[in-house]
Amino acid sequence: MRKKLGPILAWTGTVAILAHLFWKIPLADVWDAMHRMAWWAIPANALIVLAVYLADSFAIQKTFGWFVAPLSYGEVLIVRGATYLLALVNYTVGQGAIIYFVNRTRQVPILRGTAAVLLVMGINVLMLLTLATIGLVAAPEVAAWLRTVLLVAYGGLVVYIVLLALRPRWLANRPIFDVLLSAGLGGHLRSMLVRVPHIFTLLALSWVSMAAFGVVLPVGKAVLCLPIVYFVTVLPISVQGLGPTQELMIKFFAVYAAGATAGEREAAVLAASLLTQVVANVIQFCVGLLCMRSRLARGLWQANRAAAPEDGTNLQETR
Repeated sequence: MRKKLGPILAWTGTVAILAHLFWKIPLADVWDAMHRMAWWAIPANALIVLAVYLADSFAIQKTFGWFVAPLSYGEVLIVRGATYLLALVNYTVGQGAIIYFVNRTRQVPILRGTAAVLLVMGINVLMLLTLATIGLVAAPEVAAWLRTVLLVAYGGLVVYIVLLALRPRWLANRPIFDVLLSAGLGGHLRSMLVRVPHIFTLLALSWVSMAAFGVVLPVGKAVLCLPIVYFVTVLPISVQGLGPTQELMIKFFAVYAAGATAGEREAAVLAASLLTQVVANVIQFCVGLLCMRSRLARGLWQANRAAAPEDGTNLQETR
């Protein structure tokens, strides 16, 4: 029951926030904004989503190569692409695809591979936390609850840094923490550095998408505020960030939209944000289909299904 509670709450939050947005912003206004978007909106979004995929795969390849096992960029592209599709079928299988891949091809223990995935996820959050903090300085209108979330996150970060520095034996002896501790502060900084292209392609995706709907964001404002949006997106309070993402985008950027009324400006931001998520999901689905046609990905699928009942590893708990 506890495992089901998280998804139920996430869906509840998503539906509630979207219902509030469409109660405040008429669907007809959003539809009108869709009709006024630039002709290049969808192809530009699609190309940048592909760039995000390439940059994300590059960061994963480097991180796994440093702390787990060397992987070719082509291998990571296929496995990362396959996770897009596998996650739609079964979240656990999708999350664990690269773990099983390094286990089957490089004989990396499951727990060590899981630790590497945790490191990658943690670096993503750390990058967004850093940029979101800068954004809060430039956006004092942010809700108090978000400041509280960031303060709690920093409290956890301080504890984490202390543990990395001290490397207590009771943690060092546990395989799940081996990669995190062996990476050290230097390894975390290197992993953050190779993650920069991924973060900036995400920023470019949001900026271009907004521009296609006549919402021209000052570059400085975009760089400072979008990480706050992304940080909230990765919190487990909604489904793929749907709902909270649109709420914050409207709050930060509606003022820069073209339109005679506040409703029209808000509708433009909402339409741009929704279109971006739809295009991203479609492109990721197509990438997943292409990757799953490879022999490597088909073997990965079979290995995941065969290994799951054997080792009993529950990757859902590592999310």
